[in-house]
Order: sequence, then C-alpha cells, then structure tokens
Amino acid sequence: MRIIIRHRPLESGSFCMLLVDLLETSLRQIYRNRRRYKGAVLGTALGIAGLITVMTVGDSIEGLIGRNLEILGSATIIKAQWDYRSQIWHMGYYSRRDIQNISRLPGVLQVAATTWKGSQDIDFQKITYKARIGAVEANFFDTIYLPIAKGRRLSVKDVSEMRSVCVIGETVQKELFNNEDPLGKKLMIQGQPFEIIGILGGAEDPDYMETVLVPFSTAGARFRGMKEITDIYVRAVDWDVAPELHRQVSIMLKAGQPGYADSMQITYYADRITAIKTVVLIFKLFLYGAIIVTLILGGLGITNVMLAIVNERTREIGLREALGATEKMIMSQFLTESLSVSLIGAIIGILIGFLAVQSLHTLLDTGSDARIFLASVLFSVAIGVILGVCSGLVPAKRAGRLNAVEAMKFE
Repeated sequence: MRIIIRHRPLESGSFCMLLVDLLETSLRQIYRNRRRYKGAVLGTALGIAGLITVMTVGDSIEGLIGRNLEILGSATIIKAQWDYRSQIWHMGYYSRRDIQNISRLPGVLQVAATTWKGSQDIDFQKITYKARIGAVEANFFDTIYLPIAKGRRLSVKDVSEMRSVCVIGETVQKELFNNEDPLGKKLMIQGQPFEIIGILGGAEDPDYMETVLVPFSTAGARFRGMKEITDIYVRAVDWDVAPELHRQVSIMLKAGQPGYADSMQITYYADRITAIKTVVLIFKLFLYGAIIVTLILGGLGITNVMLAIVNERTREIGLREALGATEKMIMSQFLTESLSVSLIGAIIGILIGFLAVQSLHTLLDTGSDARIFLASVLFSVAIGVILGVCSGLVPAKRAGRLNAVEAMKFE
C-alpha cells in the first residue's frame, strides 16, 4: 500500500496564522533577552529620534537663521547707490515711487531710503569733530540691523514731526564727550542744534561709529543737498530669495531711469550668503553623520546579540529541524526577531523625536510643516525595517544552515 502525500498551497488564513506565530515567538524571545537587547534598542531609538528631530526642526532652524538679522548682518541686504565717477553730471537720486515699487516685490522685508553727507563739522561746546551725516527713515535700523548701545533709535514720530534729534556713533561720543553721558545733550550740526537720543553700538560697518544719524525729513528741511534719496537699502526675507530679489530690484530701478542705468550700483553680498550657508550645511552633515553612526552601532548591536543567541539556541534549532522545520522557517523566525527589535527601537525613537520636536518648537518659538514630520516618521519606519533586516540577515543564515544532527550534539 502506498501513502501519497499531496502538498496544498498555503491558504491566506494559514499564512496570517504563521505570521502571528512568528511575531509572538519573536516578542517572547525579545522579552526573555531584554537585557541583552537594551543597548541595541537604545542605540536605534536615539538614532531614529535624532533623524526625526533634524529632519523636522532642521528646516525651521535654517529658516530662523536665514531671518536672523544679528547673524546675517548685511548678507541679505541689496544696496542701490550711484557711481558718481562714471556720470558726475547726473544728480544721482531715486524717487519715493521707487521705494513703493520695491516694497511690493516678493521677498522684501524692509526698504529704507537714505542720503549721506560726508565730513561735516559737529560741535559740542568748544570741541569740533568731523563726522558723516546720515538722513534716514525710522525703519533704517531694522533694515540693516543697526543696534543701539544706549538710549533709543529714531522713531516714526521723529521723522513725521521733523524733530531735531540724532543718534551718534561711539567714536563721535568719545571725541566730543569723552567719558560723559551724551544722552539728552545737544550738539550742533552746521549750526543747527540736535538732541542726542541714542548711541550706536556693535555695527558691522565701522563707518557707522563715525556717523550722526538724523531724521530724513529734518535733514531735507535744514541741510542743503539732503532732500533727495541717494541710497536705497533693501532687506530680503531670507538668504534664499536674495539673488532673485537683487535681479528684480536692478531691473526695476534701471527701467525707471534708462539713460543713467550704467551709473547705478546695485549690489548684494553673495559671498557672505554662501559662507553662512556652507557653515549651516557642514553642521547639518555633521548631525546626519552622527545619526548614521548611531544607527549603524544600533544595527551592529542587534547583529552581535542575535549571533550570540543563535549560538545559545543551537540545540533548539537542531530539534526544530529534526521535527521538520525548514531552513526558510528558521531564517524567518530569526529575521522576524531582528526586525521586531529594530521596530521597537524605531517606535521608541519616534516618541522621543516627537517630544524633542515639540520642546524645540516651544523653546525656539518656531513651527514646522506637519507633512515634514509625517514624512520623517515614515522614513524612520523604513530605516527601522532596513536596519532590522540587514542586522538579522547574517544570524538568520547561520541559524538556517545548521545541520540538525550536529546541532543536537552541540554542548
């Protein structure tokens, strides 16, 4: 009598049961060896948390840096002035319409109109000092980021009411007042009295330390040749829009005075933007490098623990093979165990990353796109799967290739 055994294809219900059994067995083994897996899970979790944090908050922080005037200084400023050497017969001034048109351009944060007069006599009592006079609007200080060391800056009311007030540089203060406090005192500019309301400090351009700034309207009414706008300062929203904004400002201003386009000098500091972006890029690469190293260490930790466990469970593997377990089934069990360890670390890392992102948003007062966070979570899960499979592949192959007889004899 012959016994014929026919193998039927595995039904979907049986396949699901097999997956559930594999997962249950893997989790049981992980819990049993939890002390060994602790380091590997922690390494994976920290790497995933760092990845989510950098991906989610990185763009926000980079945007914050790109808008931080103190860090950028003049890097995102477009400056329009005149080259009087090329067309000395031209009056060299811009109009209020130019200011209005520029302010409507996309990517503009501030536009400030100015005019300058160099080497003017500044008198206080019997002391005379030659300094540059700058006629500025109230937003000039925000446009170029000009900090005040003491007192206050010029306000909108100072300009609108044509007040006789001024802000002086630190060099002017030292030359005229020595160690005295100049706030509230009056100095004479071309015979006109001006009350000192502020002292400049920490300016990027040292020329401002030898400058006296007065309201644009007051200078136009009291000083000859300071009615017209000779210089325009444009602050871009961030460094990404600065090159395109420079191009648009150039086109707009030169189109307004086509006969004198060659005399216009419209510049921005591309080299400074490149330098700052390079520093940020290096810092981000360093962070990503540290994260990758952490993930690799976590994966190596899983591999080492799995190899040790395969060695300890050699007799068990041999017994299973003797009972009919195939090489594929043995490999599936150990791969599932490795994958489970990696995904547990990934889930813990996602939770830590979420808390870190929320904390940084509160601390830095920034926000991020929820889609970026979701993408980082999905990417982290994918990394967890890849890490688990790669880490468990070698131990799983070793376990699957064990000879049943030799494994049963293993001590």
